[in-house]
Amino acid sequence: MNPSRTYHQARIAESGKVHKGLDGVAHNLEGRLRRASKTGVRMLEEATAMHGAAWRFIDMPDGPLDAEMARIRQELRRASRREDADVSDALGVVIAAAARSLGLRPFPVQVMGALALFRGNLIEMQTGEGKTLTAAMAAVLFAWFGRSCHVVTVNDYLARRDRSILKPLYDRCGVTTGYIEATMAPSRRKQQYEAAVVYVTSKELAGDFLKDRLEMGGVSEPSRWYLRSRLVADRSASLMLNGLDVAVVDEADSVLVDDAVSSLLIARPSENRPFVEACKAAVGIAGRLEKGIDYLVNDKRKDISLTQKGIDHMTEMLDELPAFWRSAERSKEIILQALVAAEFYHKGSQYVVREGKLFIVDEFTGRLMPGRKWRNGLHQVLEVMEGIEVSFPDAVAARVSFQRFFRFYSFMCGMTGTAGGVSSELWRIYGLNCIQVPTNRPSVRKEYDRLYFLDREIKERAVVREVALFHREGRPVLVGTRSVEASERLAGLLEQEGLHFNLLNAILHEKEAEIIARAGEKGSITIATNMAGRGTDIKLGHEVAELGGLHVVLLEHHEAGRIDRQFFGRCARQGDPGSVRAFLCVDDELIQRFLPAWLREMLAVFISRDLPYCREFVGLAVSIAQMSAQSIAFRSRVGVLRKDDWIDDMLSFSGSGLKL
Repeated sequence: MNPSRTYHQARIAESGKVHKGLDGVAHNLEGRLRRASKTGVRMLEEATAMHGAAWRFIDMPDGPLDAEMARIRQELRRASRREDADVSDALGVVIAAAARSLGLRPFPVQVMGALALFRGNLIEMQTGEGKTLTAAMAAVLFAWFGRSCHVVTVNDYLARRDRSILKPLYDRCGVTTGYIEATMAPSRRKQQYEAAVVYVTSKELAGDFLKDRLEMGGVSEPSRWYLRSRLVADRSASLMLNGLDVAVVDEADSVLVDDAVSSLLIARPSENRPFVEACKAAVGIAGRLEKGIDYLVNDKRKDISLTQKGIDHMTEMLDELPAFWRSAERSKEIILQALVAAEFYHKGSQYVVREGKLFIVDEFTGRLMPGRKWRNGLHQVLEVMEGIEVSFPDAVAARVSFQRFFRFYSFMCGMTGTAGGVSSELWRIYGLNCIQVPTNRPSVRKEYDRLYFLDREIKERAVVREVALFHREGRPVLVGTRSVEASERLAGLLEQEGLHFNLLNAILHEKEAEIIARAGEKGSITIATNMAGRGTDIKLGHEVAELGGLHVVLLEHHEAGRIDRQFFGRCARQGDPGSVRAFLCVDDELIQRFLPAWLREMLAVFISRDLPYCREFVGLAVSIAQMSAQSIAFRSRVGVLRKDDWIDDMLSFSGSGLKL
């Protein structure tokens, strides 16, 4: 057993606490100054010069190029500090390697992106500008520098695809690669993690980290772990991860912000029949409580409170619960969970049922989350409501929040197409400075005026008319919905009009790549939840560019404006033509949950009477609702951070990441 390797496997960076008070003010000010600086302009000039100088490597025969590549690798490996390393020649030979192995010569903006990543920044790079190759160039530099690099993607398909597509480049550069997907056995995972560059999702990565920490038995200090493993056995052979060194996070806004409201748990089955019986009884009791009389609903915060009448009514039915659950606090907890499930969790939106099992739908990606369960009885309550076999609750063995986990890395950088609105948070939590990378070609995307209506049915009929209009012109159309239910409802309306379409949602996700590959063909119609082939280019078919390109329709605004922009980014890439239009109605979830009642009424009046400046007022209402939604989401993420700090203070497990 190699002591240094074992130490590296066990070591994690001390995440520390987020700056607060005057330190927090100073830290935030530093972030503002960094974002306002001309760093991006200077970096583009530097990258353009590197791109031009790369011709001398491109013109080299294979032998001299390989020799030059070996020399540069040795120089980087000998560099004492990454910050002091000159990577001009390194990026030049990587450009040449990409041209020979992939048939792609990176653009100057991609070189700029790779340079910014290597220097520890978050880059905002528009969709379709080649983030996949940009990340690969940076990963090669990290590998040459002797750093183990995890490229974090948003799903298993992209992890497998990106590694496969880019493997010729890595092989040409002498860099080993691997990928992780949910179905892999532990032995295969360990083998893949041995590679210099590994493509993996955040959930698989954090899950394997927790499994390794459980294997270490709570020992977090690397030297102590090494000594213990020597005394007991060579247990390091069972650890999967090869340390947490460098992370290149793709779709960083989704991974580092949207997923930050939840913790990843390692759970162990725990048979608890009384709890299952309590869930069944709670659903029955909740069904007899009357909304507005027995309980009040706060749609904005997804919160329910019992009135005194409701408490009295509930107390009369407590005999239906198992004995352990009849106390005031326990009965209230489980019955409130049943009410929350009934009011806020709906099949086709938050979850789906397949083959007699309940699967959570990721609200940000629209994908299923196999193996994940809601906590505190919510999952079991929903299973009761759906009339399927009720699973036993799991006992939590270890947990870590994604915010905390990614701060365990020694070095982190990231990419996103939409950093706007979260750049300050990414600096505050992770110390990531955002640098905007310009597009390689000017965008020619056409944005049509938003159309707005009083109710959902009128809006959906208008969407069908719009789809039919562009379909008759021969242009491909992509319609984005927020839920499985909405996608299937719209599919039914298109069927009534005799329009042929492809449907992509959490239930029909297996053919995602195939569906997205056809989405740009002439006359095609695609309905998708916001998964929409994220990370996949929609290539325009023959004659489509001349007709105006892909037309994107947004059926309903999301709670974050950047998710709307992500969907709009499906079209008009790399200078291609394309157009977008958003639809809105007063019944939309965003409007109903996050606009005050008086403002909703005013919005309805403006729309029904088509008052002057109605369009501007609708835009203002959307902005207010999205800001309100994001404010609540931010407070939830701050709550997760505070919980991390509280657990550290109470349990004194600082730095371990293991919460037992």
